[in-house]
Amino acid sequence: MSDVGTTSPAQPAAQAWGGSRARRVGWLAIAAVAIIAAVLAATASRPPATESERAYELKQATLCPVCDGQSVLESNAPAAAAMRRQIDLWVDEGRTDTQIRADLAAAYGDDVNALPPGEGVGTLVWALPVAAFAAAAAGLWAATRRWRARAGALDSDGVRSDGAASTTGDNAAPPGRRARRTGWRSATVITVGALVLVGAVAGVLVARSAGLRLSGETLSGDIDRSARSLLVDAQRQFAANQLDEARATLEEIFRLDRDLRGALVLSARLHLRACETAAAQGADSAGPGGCDPTAALVDLDRVLADDPRDTEALALRGWLLVRIPDDELVAAGIASLDAAVALEPAEFDPWVFRGYAARFIERDLNAAIGYYGAALGRSPPPAMAAALENAIAEMHAELE
Repeated sequence: MSDVGTTSPAQPAAQAWGGSRARRVGWLAIAAVAIIAAVLAATASRPPATESERAYELKQATLCPVCDGQSVLESNAPAAAAMRRQIDLWVDEGRTDTQIRADLAAAYGDDVNALPPGEGVGTLVWALPVAAFAAAAAGLWAATRRWRARAGALDSDGVRSDGAASTTGDNAAPPGRRARRTGWRSATVITVGALVLVGAVAGVLVARSAGLRLSGETLSGDIDRSARSLLVDAQRQFAANQLDEARATLEEIFRLDRDLRGALVLSARLHLRACETAAAQGADSAGPGGCDPTAALVDLDRVLADDPRDTEALALRGWLLVRIPDDELVAAGIASLDAAVALEPAEFDPWVFRGYAARFIERDLNAAIGYYGAALGRSPPPAMAAALENAIAEMHAELE
């Protein structure tokens, strides 16, 4: 008898798989749309915030570089106060949030940003949670389908004639049942893999739209010089007023050792020189290497975190703070200068800085004369000594 025209037991299962393929693709499309829609909803641009709201959120998302896990909005450190003021200025200038975050990271390091990067390894911070959610959803779907498939298989052809459940394995199962299992497994693998892939792509979209985007450079080439030998070059360049060269050398040093004390102090002196140049030119900034007292304060606070009695760092920190037009920062600067001179330093700079604050900020001429006199007793250069003697003579004349 011919087998032509007969239907094999596997054909109904194959037809069922083909008929349900459209449904599976449909469910996969719905899941993909749902995940991507959730991502877009989470990262959609909000209506433009007010200037004060933008500044508040930026301060909240910027970590104080010299504090323990505090934002600049929460911290009372002078460096944080100066950073708050810098953010306000940048917002007033019309810079975007992305530009401000990138500038902060470039000036103080990536660690000041609470937002993880949107590129490189940092993408995993954003992508993994979304991919994990998709994997969990896919796993739950697969488990549900498997339970239903098992229950259906037992009801259809997994029950013996006496009503007891069959204990035979896949190889002993009827051909139709084996075909259904094969089709179900293939569909499960494809669906779970597709959902996880969609989740990973959605996570990358989150990273790209919400993550920190920086314009940092990659470090390439071999560096065969020590940080301390480079520091000698940078100090010599600074003494020769080769400021651009000194900055370039400092960048090399910080790639090797970000916490080298002498480099941090020299960096602060470079910022101070830029501020003095900008003030002499009647400008707020001196260009790419311009006046940025906040960066200098961060460098000095790193030094003081290691040694709170570093008189040079205390004096430079105070000198920078008293020149910022903010009463709170000026008071902090005078306190820093007081701490420096209380240590009786052999250098003349702390005494000169404290004398300036007494003369022009506190208007205490007698105290200023005393500080300038102490500076004269510490062998300043001839030009500095002459300027101090003239200042003392002028204050004596004012007191008469």
